Amino acid sequence: MNSPATPAPRPAARARRGTAWVILIACLMWPMAGCGEKKPPKDRFAGQTADEIYAIGARQIERGKYGKARRTLESALGRATTTPEIIANVHLGLADAYFLDGGLLNLAEALSRYTNFLTFYPNHERADYAQYRLALCYLKQALSPDRDQSQTRKALAEFMKVSTLYPNSSYVGPAMQKAAEARQRLAESEFRIGRFYFRSRAWEGAVDRFRAILDDYPLYSGKPRVYLLLGRSLLALDREDEGNLYLEKVIAEYPQTTSAYEAEIILQESSGVAEGGP
Repeated sequence: MNSPATPAPRPAARARRGTAWVILIACLMWPMAGCGEKKPPKDRFAGQTADEIYAIGARQIERGKYGKARRTLESALGRATTTPEIIANVHLGLADAYFLDGGLLNLAEALSRYTNFLTFYPNHERADYAQYRLALCYLKQALSPDRDQSQTRKALAEFMKVSTLYPNSSYVGPAMQKAAEARQRLAESEFRIGRFYFRSRAWEGAVDRFRAILDDYPLYSGKPRVYLLLGRSLLALDREDEGNLYLEKVIAEYPQTTSAYEAEIILQESSGVAEGGP
């Protein structure tokens, strides 16, 4: 029995196949004709000066379009109208775009760019601003007080450079406020370590930490707690006179605090014991 014959291709199908082969052969024979070849990207800023492009990028930063701003600012580089001043402004603008975009990766990139800016343009009129922003990058990357504080220490050092290197800068005030914030964080970290020693009954270690806080961070907002635990640690070491001194200090200097209330109770109990009370 003969098998059924394969139906012949329809004329339209044969025509489509023929057209496809013609196109493929043309692409292979004429690569310069444009088959599969990407056109060069269009210059969005053709006819505009580097200064004008920089201004567009700056406005995009103001509007919170940080990714677009970075692409715009990079377009201002390498043009015939690009001047050394524009190059400096563009690099600072790129650092700002990364800084304001936020996130650890962007902050790390911003930190690198502010550092490079200060390396290449140490006498630029906005060097004080770059120094302030560099310090902010460290502070924004700082961990909580119960974790490593190396970034906080770096931030404090960089904030202090603002007043040292640029004493007449308008950023000295903000930098000193942020420096105080960094000190507060460092003091809180030291306090938590001291409190850990206190709770572990490692009295000598606790005393050393609490004394260091009073010496290094005299404006620490948690000073009432430091006085209280330092006094209690000294009492535990049978250094009663010294311990009572710190308990009396917290009562005299911070009378409305919980620490002062606790100190009063401890002093009353020790006084009662000394007088033969219960």
